[in-house]
Amino acid sequence: MRRSLWATAAIVLAGTAGILVLRNVTVLPRPAQAEASDRSAAILQAKIDTLKKAEKAKGPRSPQTMEVSEVELESYVLNGLREDIPARVDSIDVQLTDGAVAADSKLTFASDSTGNPMLDALIAGTHTLFVKGKLSAKANQGQFELQDVRVDGIPVPNVLIETLIAKYVKPKYPDVDLKKPFTMPWGIDSLTITPGKATIVY
Repeated sequence: MRRSLWATAAIVLAGTAGILVLRNVTVLPRPAQAEASDRSAAILQAKIDTLKKAEKAKGPRSPQTMEVSEVELESYVLNGLREDIPARVDSIDVQLTDGAVAADSKLTFASDSTGNPMLDALIAGTHTLFVKGKLSAKANQGQFELQDVRVDGIPVPNVLIETLIAKYVKPKYPDVDLKKPFTMPWGIDSLTITPGKATIVY
């Protein structure tokens, strides 16, 4: 789970951190507009493959640097992660600023997403989700601090997010804890976010 949390929140967006609480929701068909970003998604996938290959390499090697752009992250969410996100992502705007990552997205949930009629009535249909958090990593340890979650423009208190994670995520992934450092995947040593890009040292 730490790997998927990092890939979703770190390399991709903090936005999915908010979506994680509904991880058991049915995935809807792929949106047509995602087609235009296949190339950028493939570029990011190639970078991830490079990280994995470097992690498996034996013997000493010099540190390498890689940059990931906002467009690559947006495309990867729309294409590469569509099977892992419990809703149809109609659009997403990833914003990388000094030390922080944010995602402003539009999501469509199925009318029978959870099997709970009351919950389905609340989340069914199209909603906007904005999530922002601080993200950094050094010495192979990452840290994510959730700062802001808004659904349809309404702020969601962190305590509610923590409650939902405890109820819906922790039973399946007991190690999940947004407050604790986590081991970076793929041999990544450090991650620095600056306006428009994430710089990875591996």
